[in-house]
Amino acid sequence: MYQSPAPRVPPRMFRSVLLAFACCASFALRAQVSELGLTVGGTYYIGDLNPYRHYPKDTKLAYGVLYRYNFSDRYALRLQALTGTLQAYDDHSTDSLQLMRNLHFRARLIEMSALFEVNFRKYRSKDKDSRKWTPFVFAGLAYYRASPQAELNGEWYALQPLGTEGQGTTAQPGSDVYTVDNVSIPFGAGFKWNVGRLDFQVEWGLRRTYTDYLDDVSGTYVDRDLLAFENGPLAATLADPGTLAQAPVYPNTGRARGDADTRDWYQYTGFSVTYIISRFSDCEEQYNWMRKRR
Repeated sequence: MYQSPAPRVPPRMFRSVLLAFACCASFALRAQVSELGLTVGGTYYIGDLNPYRHYPKDTKLAYGVLYRYNFSDRYALRLQALTGTLQAYDDHSTDSLQLMRNLHFRARLIEMSALFEVNFRKYRSKDKDSRKWTPFVFAGLAYYRASPQAELNGEWYALQPLGTEGQGTTAQPGSDVYTVDNVSIPFGAGFKWNVGRLDFQVEWGLRRTYTDYLDDVSGTYVDRDLLAFENGPLAATLADPGTLAQAPVYPNTGRARGDADTRDWYQYTGFSVTYIISRFSDCEEQYNWMRKRR
């Protein structure tokens, strides 16, 4: 039985349909841009060993990588990994009580964050009121690891396992050691500008933590002899290295070592450079590209 051949789609019509589809996809995605880059700056700690915010004292170098996905000319999601150092020293203070306490710490910081950015201006789009620069704000969620250490006779010791405030002893029954893996709430503001396929950005951001032990200091002194007996002499020495601890009777027992009613903070101030690795054009550019491929 004879069957008529299927109707043939003219090449010009096929190209038109394909172009229309490409234009629709381009229109839906035209503002979406992906960026990959580097960031460098400084980290700074605020807590019991730095109650007066002596900035920029003890600011340390930090650096990392970032990926940004722009949903539109106003909103973006940034994924970022940072590493740096947090530190503070009582003997850097001019406060006499801090000088007598004589505590210090340093902690290697590793942070991974997801940050939502909001641009104040329409940024890097084809709209007539779009700009090549904009202020912005951001907020998000971060995981970080910071294990405090202290130095004694040229060697650095991890403080968390020592229980310097009596964790794990009969002086603090039921008290567990704190964790060095935590979450924080990053938030801040910055300024970004575009040059071709490169974006530049400066920012200042705080991290609100939920621990008071970034610096290993929070509560009160425990009896030095008991701490030395149950947690070891190293714990007793690093828990109370101040001048009062050298007296025959240790008067610091029961006194405030830190402020247990506050939480520690840290900040990152940085400069970033990102490269636009993918972007979507308008229908005219898509059409020109298709013509070259013919």
